[in-house]
Amino acid sequence: MKNKLNKIIVSALFVASSLVAQSTDASFYNSGYSLVAIEGGYSSLDVEKSGVAIPTTIQKYDMYSGGLKIGAQGENYRLFLSARYYGADDFDYAATYGVEAQYLFNFSQLANFYIGVNGGIISMRYLPDSYGAVTRTLNDPYIGGDLGFNIHLGESVDLELGTRFLSLSASNSQTDRPTYVFDNMITAYASVIFKFKMD
Repeated sequence: MKNKLNKIIVSALFVASSLVAQSTDASFYNSGYSLVAIEGGYSSLDVEKSGVAIPTTIQKYDMYSGGLKIGAQGENYRLFLSARYYGADDFDYAATYGVEAQYLFNFSQLANFYIGVNGGIISMRYLPDSYGAVTRTLNDPYIGGDLGFNIHLGESVDLELGTRFLSLSASNSQTDRPTYVFDNMITAYASVIFKFKMD
């Protein structure tokens, strides 16, 4: 699992650094910002339950999330390190830790459109019955993508409205008990991004 995480992080950083390296003028450095963002979101997570003597069922969970992102931005590129916490029924805890690389399409002075890739680790403890007698814990890698709009509220504050997709394919199985597969998570989110000009 650690090797998978290392590959995901290295790949994301490689993509981000190669995109930055393609900038042939000095505008990336002249217009750079350090970023700190606070994020809130609403997610949908699919959990599949299957076993030898039971039919396969899929439970959809609605989750609310809060997160913190730190990063850097150039004229057309943005890179974040992120941590998010999710709250939902039947979960003792759920959190993601990852890296996000985004490309910005600067179509207006008021806003830009972005598209990006992300990867990291999801950590959660699932309580599949109401008494919590049986728990399922997982720490697995994820990969995904995001897109949205970045609205400039001022020189030093942006409002980000976006959608994020995480592909998990994480499972937990126990002898003589059902297997749980945690599949895809889709999130609609909003972030307030504080920008600090780099010298």
